Amino acid sequence: MTSKFFAFLLGLSLLLPSIAKGQDTSAVRHSLAAAIASRRYNEALGLLDPLLKEHPRDVSLWTLRGLALDGVGDTKASLTSFDHALAIDNAFMPALEGAAQTSYLHGDPNALQYVQKLLVVVPGNDVANAMAGALTYQAHDCTSSIQYFTRSNDQVYRDPRALDEFADCLLQQQQADDALRVLVRGAQLHPDRADLQYNLAVAQIRTHHPAEAIKTLAPLATQKDSDLLNLLASAYIQTNQPDDAFRVLESAIEISPGDQTNYLDLAILCLEHNQENMSVKAATAGITRMPKAASLYLIRGVAYAQLAQYDKAESDFVVAAQIEPDQPHSTIAMSLLYSDRNQLDKEKTLLTNQLKTTPKDGVTNYLFADLLIRSGVTSGQLEFQEAKTHLATSLESKPDSVEGQILMGHLLEQESNLPSALTHYEIALKIEPDNRSALDRQFILLRKLHRNEEAIPVLNHLKTVLNNELKQEIMASPVRVSSPLSAQ
Repeated sequence: MTSKFFAFLLGLSLLLPSIAKGQDTSAVRHSLAAAIASRRYNEALGLLDPLLKEHPRDVSLWTLRGLALDGVGDTKASLTSFDHALAIDNAFMPALEGAAQTSYLHGDPNALQYVQKLLVVVPGNDVANAMAGALTYQAHDCTSSIQYFTRSNDQVYRDPRALDEFADCLLQQQQADDALRVLVRGAQLHPDRADLQYNLAVAQIRTHHPAEAIKTLAPLATQKDSDLLNLLASAYIQTNQPDDAFRVLESAIEISPGDQTNYLDLAILCLEHNQENMSVKAATAGITRMPKAASLYLIRGVAYAQLAQYDKAESDFVVAAQIEPDQPHSTIAMSLLYSDRNQLDKEKTLLTNQLKTTPKDGVTNYLFADLLIRSGVTSGQLEFQEAKTHLATSLESKPDSVEGQILMGHLLEQESNLPSALTHYEIALKIEPDNRSALDRQFILLRKLHRNEEAIPVLNHLKTVLNNELKQEIMASPVRVSSPLSAQ
């Protein structure tokens, strides 16, 4: 119990009513107060039992009994005593506070109910709101947790754990700016708490301030914390400092050689900077320690494919699929590999087998539909309808797939169902407004449907997209320097 709680106990003892005639009322009150204040809880219980027999509806006595029982570690009996007090007077503050604090501190499953009862009487109680925030966080109710922590005012800033929970809920609810504000203040109040600094960096990255995240994490980089270093590497990547990211990830691997995340991040980083051989090396180092890490085989397979070492790539994809047969990622990667090599029969067999395992997977169904169309099937053929069925399944799973919406539009066009095809192109453009393929088909269909006024702004948009692409190509062109001979 806290010192403030003991002060509360002493004050509560003074609430005792007059004791039955013939007893020294003052002496009993002081003996009971002294026993509880000095943590002689068994002595206090000895004094309380005869008093309760004579005064069974005395709310103060039942409350003091609850406090004493809590002191001897009997939480269940303690809460039962508080319940007796609240049955007599459901708004008796000392009993409400005692029950709330006892249940909260001992993790009783009914703690939130007690705290909420207290808040009915005193809705502005900062401590009770902070407790309710923590309890609703434990119950995975972030909406309520944010409300309670907000009402707790400065109380939430006194407990770093509560701050972490508050910020976590804000981040989960896509309120990253609010999480950043909370964590900035929390880090200032608790500068020695590395966990708060870490969470502050997470919020800074989520709010697109990676440079600030680097300032937050860099002073902590000497700590033996691979998760922290991994986050710092992410910030370096976002600020286009790949060399620093490489260095930090290598340090993270040294600290936690059994954590596959660091190997995977390093391998991906190498791929993004066209260093495929280094990617293979990073993934292989991870596989040596974790031979059952499917993701490492998968990323190494991608690196091998980039190096045109297709047999090694296929081998890694097969191993990844064997490790995680219920996950389609390896199948998808191998499908793309077969597609690049125009091995349609192998691709079809692969996707057919995967669909038996994951029949509703959006990407696998899309790839199978795309394969059938690439095989040359046309409207009216059985395989054409099969492609439409798989594509419809894909869009049920992934309605925000631009590629899926465009392909469905193409299939509907082949069936001369132009209005429905147009609808799919419009959906694709809502997701990706500058998609040139969707804009092109939208313009053509509007013209075919004689909706010429609607086609004009689409054409203008298409021209803008084409001009922007041309400008980007020009900007990406290498600078040409005239040689001395050409100048002559």
